[in-house]
Amino acid sequence: MKSELIKNYFQYYARARTRYQIHSPFVFSFVKDVLEDDREFYAFEKIERLRENHLMDKQMIEVTDFGAGSHTTKNNLRSVQSIAKSAVTPSRYTQLLFRVVNYYKPKTILEMGTSLGISTLYQAMAMEAAQVVTLEGCPQISNIAQQGFDRLEVKNIDLMTGDFAKTLPLALQKLNRLDYAFFDGNHRKIPTLSYFEQALPYADENSIFVFDDIYWSAEMREAWETIKAHPQVTLTIDLFYMGFVFFRTENQHPEHFTIIDAWKKPWAMGFLSS
Repeated sequence: MKSELIKNYFQYYARARTRYQIHSPFVFSFVKDVLEDDREFYAFEKIERLRENHLMDKQMIEVTDFGAGSHTTKNNLRSVQSIAKSAVTPSRYTQLLFRVVNYYKPKTILEMGTSLGISTLYQAMAMEAAQVVTLEGCPQISNIAQQGFDRLEVKNIDLMTGDFAKTLPLALQKLNRLDYAFFDGNHRKIPTLSYFEQALPYADENSIFVFDDIYWSAEMREAWETIKAHPQVTLTIDLFYMGFVFFRTENQHPEHFTIIDAWKKPWAMGFLSS
């Protein structure tokens, strides 16, 4: 699995472009103003302190996993520490999510895959006026995430716990429309495409869908290619670790960009070793 991921990365890197090779004003702005923004925002320190607490927490919990599981363990009894190390989105990527939300300012946000709530906090604190609904399958992980939301006194998060097949329809009804969605709850092709299809009726030309770990497995690569080919999708940005989907009607012909960002290899290779 690791060798396949490394091979995929180098193939991605070979075809990736920088912002100086991009002719789309929208994508140029995404790269310059979001991807390459290196500012430290007010929320980062608070959330990273919470992450550090999780990384030291040896409490054992029973994990209910409705998705594709972990590359690193198949044991359902796990420590919070191990979950924080292997299942929580790394800080570089969660901070990118903050920047995306901060820049585009969506009013309704859906997250599929709360985990310990670190990525949820980054997205919710980037737009405190937004309505955020986040879905987590495991009750014990959900409890820890809610404790973190309460500890940081973040009030705009609605955490729903249970099988996504039941909670996603309820979440979509609650939000009524999707300005932004982050899909990180299941790394299998058919469920990922099902969530995408269910979310589509709630999107408009300004919506942003973000898919995590698009090269995590052969199934996720196939799901990503299927999403790119969907007739409602007019623009995508492939960052290797995440894929961004847009529905901009001004794009008369679909455009698909593979972008290498300014942080380049050091943190990208950290992603491969995680």
